Amino acid sequence: MIRKIVSIIYYNIISFILSMSVEAQIVIDLDTVKNAGLRVVHITTHNGEEPQGIIISNPWEEDNNLNIKDSNKVECRIVLTQENDTLYDSGDYEKNISGATIRINGNTSAYYSDSLNMPYKLKLEHKADLLCRANDSIYADKNWRLLKDAVSLNTIIGLYVSELVNMEWTSAFIPCNVIINGDYRGCYLLMETVRRNNKCRINTDKQTGYIVERDPYWWKEQKYFSTSWYENKYNYRWTWKYPDEDDVTTEQELFIQQYINDTEKAIREGNYNDYIDLESFTKWILVHDILGTRDSGGSNMYFKKYDNTDNSKLEMPCIWDFDSNFEVPINSFSRLHTSDNAYFNTLFQSSNQSFNDTYIKLWNDNKEYLKQHIVSFIEKYIASDEAKALDRSIVLYNKRWGYTYPNLHTHASCALSWFNSRFESLDPAIQSISHTDIDVIRVANERYQYYNLKGIRQHYNRGINIMRDYTTGKTFKVKN
Repeated sequence: MIRKIVSIIYYNIISFILSMSVEAQIVIDLDTVKNAGLRVVHITTHNGEEPQGIIISNPWEEDNNLNIKDSNKVECRIVLTQENDTLYDSGDYEKNISGATIRINGNTSAYYSDSLNMPYKLKLEHKADLLCRANDSIYADKNWRLLKDAVSLNTIIGLYVSELVNMEWTSAFIPCNVIINGDYRGCYLLMETVRRNNKCRINTDKQTGYIVERDPYWWKEQKYFSTSWYENKYNYRWTWKYPDEDDVTTEQELFIQQYINDTEKAIREGNYNDYIDLESFTKWILVHDILGTRDSGGSNMYFKKYDNTDNSKLEMPCIWDFDSNFEVPINSFSRLHTSDNAYFNTLFQSSNQSFNDTYIKLWNDNKEYLKQHIVSFIEKYIASDEAKALDRSIVLYNKRWGYTYPNLHTHASCALSWFNSRFESLDPAIQSISHTDIDVIRVANERYQYYNLKGIRQHYNRGINIMRDYTTGKTFKVKN
């Protein structure tokens, strides 16, 4: 407890020092920001108050999972401009009528950010479409995010792959520059958030539907529940997206908790077909496998149940976290595919082949289409006016904070190299999944079981390895 209090005091001291030294930092001329070409989000807070947070950590692991919890929600006005045009103006803050609030958002991403350059959540007092798509009747919502991932292509590419596999919902976004209280803070992605909105986001029944998140940071929330898969006190819990935690009844919580417990039991026992939506589950993990995500712990995993009847199953409607794209070996699955932190490894290893069959068919039906469109998208995006404006903005961002982010061409080159090899490397591993008892390629640092042609177990090495199908006794080559 003492250590936690010291951390909070330390963070507040650092925040104070940083706030007092703004004039000593590089100040970016606002006309230069406007002329960079991206949309500009102007946020003016009440009395110049800054969104603040306190450092907290897992109560059972004081030295791990350090992140920031917001400590205030600041009233503000939001104005969106493009060059000399005003696209949106929330007006001054007046509860339930106009204006907005801003607060810090994020976990470790916030912890490692400057106190004046945080990820943020925006909540409007009156619904509007901050992406200005000229159809508020569909896209208007109160909840939006400013995500600090405009300096790479990770999220932009990840969301495009989500669209290609036709996830139920993929967050719409636009790169923008952000000015708070007349001070340039950097380039962000202005994004839709995970919300129930049956017109344009996630569709659930308004009275009896659910959206919950498997959350490694549950101890930051006021309300959460556990299930058998994640019952250890050091592990995960489930937190609320819909209904809002302030509105959840005991009856609602007990229902979804029991349903997820029943689902987890069915997954373990191999009779999961009546509990999970195979299509959405396989789409979700295929996107992560294509992108080669490394994170299996902090990755956002959202689940929905349309209503509280037997007519709906547990679904995975959307994908969010792309920080660790392209960080596994080129021929390895994502860590979420093989880790016990999620359900997928058990589903892939189940004697019930329904999940495997759905996943393999999804891959075989779409792999050529996916590769072609992903590569084409990257090439076209990097040549677009938006990417050029974003590159100009990254220069300003680096100058403002002393960062050294490379331009988008560097990210594009790395991504194209990945995808030009990824599909060929991933294909034999996916085809081998059809054999239930085969130990497929796993992520680096996880256990491998390879055998030579004489049936003698070998340690992992680069090059060609031999894998054994325990059902038939046959062996086959796998390139690493």
